[in-house]
Amino acid sequence: MSHGQWCERVLFAFAFSMFTAALQAQTCSTRTTSGRYAVVCDGYLTPDPNSPMVPAKELATVTADENGNFQSNDGKISLGGTIVSQTVTGTEVLNPDCTGSITFTQTIDGQPAPPLSIVFVAKRHGAEIDGLAVDPGTVFSCRLTRIR
Repeated sequence: MSHGQWCERVLFAFAFSMFTAALQAQTCSTRTTSGRYAVVCDGYLTPDPNSPMVPAKELATVTADENGNFQSNDGKISLGGTIVSQTVTGTEVLNPDCTGSITFTQTIDGQPAPPLSIVFVAKRHGAEIDGLAVDPGTVFSCRLTRIR
């Protein structure tokens, strides 16, 4: 085999592998994100309208069904050192490129609280979801890791 033929074969193999990788690129649907997740969030929140941001950390689990409905009843947030309970429900909008958004209806210590809007990226076929709160007065990011 000549050097030119060898180069052509190598280039063909490279092009074919790139084409195959593109075909296997992750695409997402609400089935991708169904399951139970551990939730860890970290950042700063405002506890009341017009109040300064305080450090915040959240731990919870959330369950998502195959229709994109998310629900959590066991959230605990340290808000400036005060521990509060949180529940959330929401339905995701998930794009085929694995980016999405969700607006949660939430309660804090059993009382209605403002909606919580998150943009996110699902990774590793839904095994991880990285999100960012986009509401005014928030600097809060979350990582969801599938636990089943």
